[in-house]
Amino acid sequence: MVETITYLGATESELRRAPGARRLIGLANQRRLFPHRGTMRLEADALALEAWRSIPRTTIATAKGSFTDAYTRLMAGGSRGNSPSLGFLGRLGKPLILTLADEDRIYLLLGFRWWTGSNQARVWAPVIQRWITGTND
Repeated sequence: MVETITYLGATESELRRAPGARRLIGLANQRRLFPHRGTMRLEADALALEAWRSIPRTTIATAKGSFTDAYTRLMAGGSRGNSPSLGFLGRLGKPLILTLADEDRIYLLLGFRWWTGSNQARVWAPVIQRWITGTND
């Protein structure tokens, strides 16, 4: 398993509050929708989002890839010229969503590739879910 990976991150509130112009630009460049970026790593007791925050393992309820009304399939697909990117395909474009106790959900695009619109959330979601529950082997 890769121990670290780059991330683009936002809280659900940040995605919902994004002004219309930024949401429109975000269709061509999803990086504009996610104000936080750096390297993510799993530590013994916390998920570290370097340059943003550290989230204690005990506060993370779930980690799953999903589209929501805060970050839709259309937003993930974006536009690369006259056609959507591969992010439009659910498996490739879904963000990793961390559901936290008593806080806004966190949306992460892991190892995001701009040209294809894809990210590695599908690979990391089960890894992080096992880490949350302590069932890593």
